[in-house]
Amino acid sequence: MARSEQELRVEAVRRRLAGESPEAIAVSLGRSVRWVQKWVERHQAGGEAWAAGRKRGPKRAANRTPAELETQVVAVRERLAANPWAQIGADAVAWELEKLGVVPPPRRTVERILSRGGATRRRGATGRRPSKGVPYPTVTVGRPGDLHEADLVGPRHLGGGVRFYALNTIDLASHRCGIEIIENSSDEQVAGGLVSLWERLGLPARQQFDNGGSFVAPRGLGLVVRVCLHQGVTPRFVPPSEPWRNGTVEHFNDTFDKRFFRQERFASLTHLRERALDFENFHNANHRYRATNGATPAESTKATKPRTPRPLQDLPTDWPTSGRVEFVRFIRSDRKLRLLGRAIPMPDTAVYEYVTAVLDLATPSSDGNLRVLRQGEILATASLTIAGN
Repeated sequence: MARSEQELRVEAVRRRLAGESPEAIAVSLGRSVRWVQKWVERHQAGGEAWAAGRKRGPKRAANRTPAELETQVVAVRERLAANPWAQIGADAVAWELEKLGVVPPPRRTVERILSRGGATRRRGATGRRPSKGVPYPTVTVGRPGDLHEADLVGPRHLGGGVRFYALNTIDLASHRCGIEIIENSSDEQVAGGLVSLWERLGLPARQQFDNGGSFVAPRGLGLVVRVCLHQGVTPRFVPPSEPWRNGTVEHFNDTFDKRFFRQERFASLTHLRERALDFENFHNANHRYRATNGATPAESTKATKPRTPRPLQDLPTDWPTSGRVEFVRFIRSDRKLRLLGRAIPMPDTAVYEYVTAVLDLATPSSDGNLRVLRQGEILATASLTIAGN
């Protein structure tokens, strides 16, 4: 049975004290003469644990973060955490240190310091669902205004049973957010809320929605889509039952809920609207994102000149003769594109693939105003009725 290193050291010293030569001990134990002499000297130096050995690492790590800097990191984190609206991660701590004239340590070092200091993360939202592993037709976002995501949160209630909805939107390039508190989910309230948001954020090239009834009717397109088109905005709808495709605004909904709505009590809808605007301004001026290289939303949009929307009451009541609407859909084994109450046959090559159905208002329905694309390739054309309500 193999003996431990400590047992070999004890035997070497015992045999040396009995008069055996270091050379003979070294040969029999498979060690060097210097090794034998080392442990004899350790034994002579005294101490009960002489055979256990000593740590070989340096007594102090050469790259250890100074204690003063660690104290500053923890103090900044505690100050941020005291404000329920503020970000509290390593990036936010680093930015605060820079504002104080302190060179921050690397992000991973900040995270380790916070972990040693007992600082924990705020409870966040659950992770996104994984994709199916097939190509998804995303939109290229290069600058502010390329794509906004919108979602309707609610119904929620204030004290006394006052009901409301929060219409939230966020710009994917800058992460600039907008919050509009509306009384109900009617087409008129949602359309008016969108125009109010665009007045602050500017008109996007595309506005992305889920398939909720406030945005698209089961059998046709309604006021929200018509308002988008008259403003020169392309409405884009993610696949049904896949809310993570609107993931940025879904994440912001969680921020709105946990850092704002559940942190205060609101006396009325007017009070709620005032505080929601305060939170919107705070977010855009202070929150920083790695997607924007650490810039705040306000900094990211500083050099841009947004397009201004037309007032809702000035828009035509009929449908425009140009513009397009985009629908992303997943084709299942039945080879059907299900859209606005229609089940449009698809070729076999589209099964288990995502496609983008583009409704072109400049093309008469009799000429096939719906084109179905997969990675730029036209798979099919069809005719689709524009208005449904």
